Amino acid sequence: MSVTFAGALFAQAVMVTLLRVHLGRGWLRHPGTLVALAAVVNAGLGPLLLRIPSVGQWDVFGQGISQNWKDDAALRESVAMLAFTVAYLAAHPQRSRAAAVPGAPARTARVLDWRPLALAVVPLALLTAHAEGYNSGTASGPQTSVASDLAATFFLIVIVCAAVAFLLRYGPRWFLPVFFIQSAFLAIAGERAPVITDGVALVLMLGFVGIRIPRRQLAAAVLVTAVAALAITGLHAQRGRDLFYSSTGIGTRLSAIAGGLRAEPASPGRGPGLLAQASVRLAGVDFAGGIIQAESMGYPRLSPGYIPASLLLAVPSFAWPAKLSHGLALDPQYQQIDDFGLQQVNFITGLPGAMAGYVPWFAIALLCAALGWAWGKGERWLLREVTPPRMVILGGAVVAALWYEAGLATMLVQFRA
Repeated sequence: MSVTFAGALFAQAVMVTLLRVHLGRGWLRHPGTLVALAAVVNAGLGPLLLRIPSVGQWDVFGQGISQNWKDDAALRESVAMLAFTVAYLAAHPQRSRAAAVPGAPARTARVLDWRPLALAVVPLALLTAHAEGYNSGTASGPQTSVASDLAATFFLIVIVCAAVAFLLRYGPRWFLPVFFIQSAFLAIAGERAPVITDGVALVLMLGFVGIRIPRRQLAAAVLVTAVAALAITGLHAQRGRDLFYSSTGIGTRLSAIAGGLRAEPASPGRGPGLLAQASVRLAGVDFAGGIIQAESMGYPRLSPGYIPASLLLAVPSFAWPAKLSHGLALDPQYQQIDDFGLQQVNFITGLPGAMAGYVPWFAIALLCAALGWAWGKGERWLLREVTPPRMVILGGAVVAALWYEAGLATMLVQFRA
């Protein structure tokens, strides 16, 4: 292990220690903590696993990028997220954490009626299963129907809100069946991230109104999530992603995902195993490492103005019809891929890594600190009072936090719903 990567792990250890000390026992219930932990996975755990030779050989994103530049990116991203964490804690998000008053679940259940929410899930799931909704494999555009755009936008938040509303009405004894059904609906999109993000959001939203899930049920929920993630990973290894980009139906997709659990471990020459596939999708330093390497070869840095411009991705197309005509100017990942000569793949960028080609790294650390301060202030407002709207916003904040791997612009798009 290089000294540079050891420094990255040290910065991450300091980050986690600060969160635990300042936020206390409830540190995992804060969305800001989830952002920091996602950074640890992105720039620490994932790259660490890829250092295993039998795993790292399958790092398709890192092809052509020297290991020293990847380690450099891991250190810079870790320092930037340490700045985020320090600024976040300086805003004291824990001071306004409200205790749910008696009767909060019942009052929230009256506002969030599970029946219309559950009915709304059905068309969202059907459109997704017929490749006309979430993760359809095609970008939104003028030719995309309104129904498809709505399904892609509201798939995650409506499903978790329906699950929360049902449990508020009938109690936590139904937690595991509801969690299983929620995971099944999310799995038909063919991605692991929605299953994980909505699972965490469900637990934290219930906790916000004073409902605590017993540890045994939480352990079972973690097992369900792990099985779903492994099944989707196995299916990707067997058949790729084409199944989820075509109209196949809910039953066909669920049957195929169940078959993914029977995927055989890879042998030499057959392809990556489940650990290698998971590690490649967890690590997020290749993108920034490639940009740092390109800059060392003389590639010029892009204009800093593209950073605020990329945030305009969160503006809905109906409010700004000209947005779709801007192309790569609003997409920080593919814009930097083209300008820095990186391979045309769907990189895992991470929050600071997505800005690597625009400004120096000390400026990225300052930007992350500003984001941490704003996040902490927003969290103080959010957790000050237990109300149905704030609970829904909390769910959106959790989903956005766990989309850290895709950068700030995508986090805002996820939160927009």
